[in-house]
Amino acid sequence: MIVAEETVKERWKIKSVRRLTQMSVVALLIGVPFCSQNPDTWSPSLIVRGYWPAPTIFRITGDTWSFAIGNFHLMNPVAFVEVLLSAKEFQFGLFISTLIPLGITMIFGRVFCSWLCPVGFVLELTMRVNSILRRVGLTRKVRTGDYRYFVLVLSMLFAFFFAFPVISVLDPPHVLGRELIYFFTQSQVSLAGASLLASILLFEIFFSSRAWCKSFCPSGGALSLLGIKRLLRIKVNPKKCIKCRKCDSACPYSLSPGKLAECQYFDWTICDNCGLCIDICPNKAISYWCLKRK
Repeated sequence: MIVAEETVKERWKIKSVRRLTQMSVVALLIGVPFCSQNPDTWSPSLIVRGYWPAPTIFRITGDTWSFAIGNFHLMNPVAFVEVLLSAKEFQFGLFISTLIPLGITMIFGRVFCSWLCPVGFVLELTMRVNSILRRVGLTRKVRTGDYRYFVLVLSMLFAFFFAFPVISVLDPPHVLGRELIYFFTQSQVSLAGASLLASILLFEIFFSSRAWCKSFCPSGGALSLLGIKRLLRIKVNPKKCIKCRKCDSACPYSLSPGKLAECQYFDWTICDNCGLCIDICPNKAISYWCLKRK
């Protein structure tokens, strides 16, 4: 009985920390508009297009795409590349602001998707809704391939030739950040932004859970490429693995982590180090480990 209690405590440790981190990001996105309120003098159309009001309370602006506290700036590496291609000009200040997110991605992989992305957080919660509706026959399974790199390349080419940052305009976490500041400063949301987010949400609920992250997200695809040689990965100890396959059922992307115990192929470009397989393993056979460079 004591062992069982310890197993339960260990089981939800990573998920609890991850949930706390995700909710903190959501709270931050809600809090930023209150630091930047300026509804009387700021044009709503500028907010929809991604321009932020000047902060009137604290010097905090932005969202998960580009964030600043005073003179300290952080920028999504994908945002920097798109700005570079659109403006066709290298901006050293923006490049510096990408170094921390880039370093995190190269060490931990695309953990932004599982630990920080507010839309990913919502879509992860809808997986249970999809599961419940599937049991009563209200969903229809739609298989989707991996189109992330195609969408990424197409978007970058569009940015280069037409100087239009497609990903910056359509990236769901960035859209959510814009809609929140639009709502809290103007008491309304844009039709385009709300429609995009609602479409993704409904598709995931009724057709295929986690389809956006696994099959379509160009930002997630780019982070997968940047973190393809990441140092932190999951590892399965074959001596402890009892082949119960609970980890396979827990993986939101159906990657079958249990295959690692048999040294089979595993798609590291999709795995986002969420830790669900680690939490659910009854024999503690799965853990994070740091890849040693030869």
